[in-house]
Amino acid sequence: MARRRGDDFENSEVFLEVQGALARKIKRLRLDRDLSQRQLASIADVSGPHFGLIEAGVGNVSLLVLVKIAKALGVSVADLFEGAGSGKSGVDSAIVRLSGTLEKVEKHLERRRDEFARFGDELKDFMREHREAPNSTAVERGPEPVGKTRRQPKSASREEGPN
Repeated sequence: MARRRGDDFENSEVFLEVQGALARKIKRLRLDRDLSQRQLASIADVSGPHFGLIEAGVGNVSLLVLVKIAKALGVSVADLFEGAGSGKSGVDSAIVRLSGTLEKVEKHLERRRDEFARFGDELKDFMREHREAPNSTAVERGPEPVGKTRRQPKSASREEGPN
């Protein structure tokens, strides 16, 4: 199916700004009423995952769902949009998006730091074990198999021979 001309609007600064402002407003009103996302989604008769996406500012929301959410919060649909699209510049909304991305990067780095710390601890343990028993590799190899003898270098066997 061919894309319509207006489909790029979903990625425009204006749309993303309104979507983010709506999400923040819904979250603020939900928290003011001391409700969890699951509770509000249940009251509004909206699926939990869909509500989570709407409140995160990434889910597309229909008018029907907006009416249900507004009713569950005890406000009008217009109240949900109060302040949306005003007072925030494109730079501000970009900063908000970057902030979210930075939080993800921070969590990723935290996991990596834990992995490196674990690796460092394992390396210290390994080094400690090998410092305590420097000849442990010979012991760990065990005795040579029966029937196999070590060959002496030719130069050593010549020296031991008759003169």
